[in-house]
Amino acid sequence: DDIEPDSTLVAISQSGESADVLEAVKIAKESNANVLSIVNHLNSSLSQESSLVIGLNCGPEIGVAATKSFTSQLAILYKITDKLCNGCINPDWENISSIISQVLSNQSKIKEIAKDLKDVTDIYVLGRGIHLPIAREAALKLKELSYIHAEGIAGGELKHGPLALMDSNVYVIIINPNDSTYNDTLNSANEIKARGAKIIGISDKESDVYDYWVEIPPIAESLYPIIEIIPIQLLAYYSALEKKT
Repeated sequence: DDIEPDSTLVAISQSGESADVLEAVKIAKESNANVLSIVNHLNSSLSQESSLVIGLNCGPEIGVAATKSFTSQLAILYKITDKLCNGCINPDWENISSIISQVLSNQSKIKEIAKDLKDVTDIYVLGRGIHLPIAREAALKLKELSYIHAEGIAGGELKHGPLALMDSNVYVIIINPNDSTYNDTLNSANEIKARGAKIIGISDKESDVYDYWVEIPPIAESLYPIIEIIPIQLLAYYSALEKKT
């Protein structure tokens, strides 16, 4: 009932067959809204129900855990946003591509961390601001692939529950690029460290608080999410191999 005529619903799906997404599309169309779908399967039910379709064009997802399609969804959302704001993001896609290649070419540290995660029962992923959705996506990948309990938590909510769970049996992934959220997130990392938890820092800036540092190259603040998810996708993959899942 809240959808006004001449609205546009943006529907995002890898398969184009998710029942809840298709239900939302049906409701939107009943209100005469346009439907823009961002979807990997161009002959899917979602594609057929849409006014306009943007393909992810990333090839088939073989496993249950959507990784390359997630990255492609982010890229397309950045492009749409950039159009709507008349180039306020202005992403340099060649630079982004080369940075992702850099991250992919340096996997030895991630493989070592995965060996240490083999017997861990709990992983928390902390992100602040635009990094919180990436923390939640990272936790989802760790659960789906390695079957380790993982939870994405907001940096600002650390003291409201999650801090009580931190002890020497826990690993915490801190998503902490050197941007406007950096100092607050580093403070959170110090509080977690004081409880004895092991810290994996995903950042372009090294810190003594990290037990493990996974380096990512620097980039414009708004573009960090598309870079920082890659090492955690790899970590989930190598952890799955270590656990033979």
